[in-house]
Amino acid sequence: MLSPRILVVVGRIAGLQIFSVPQFGTRASFRIEWPGQDSVTCRVDGDVARELVASYFEGDVIAVKVAYEPRPSTASPMTPWSPRFCVHVLRSGKPSGLPPERQTGVPMTDRSGSP
Repeated sequence: MLSPRILVVVGRIAGLQIFSVPQFGTRASFRIEWPGQDSVTCRVDGDVARELVASYFEGDVIAVKVAYEPRPSTASPMTPWSPRFCVHVLRSGKPSGLPPERQTGVPMTDRSGSP
């Protein structure tokens, strides 16, 4: 068996869906998007999913180490299958020292109460 090809993808989290499966725990799926590039569909489970849920949000810039996830051999040929990648490692892609609105592109709410 060939070892999976590992890639590093950097972009913004889009379409984040988080769910829990009693037998398997926390899982999530999302796309990594970057202007001028094709989006990459990712899935994550286990400890990596828990880290994603605790530390990252829609719109955050992130770097992920991924491996292509082939169509399961047991899947029916009639079952739709979109290419996707299994995430093994998450890293913040945010440049340090920038204010939050510059890191995610989404304005942060001013919680100080001043206008």
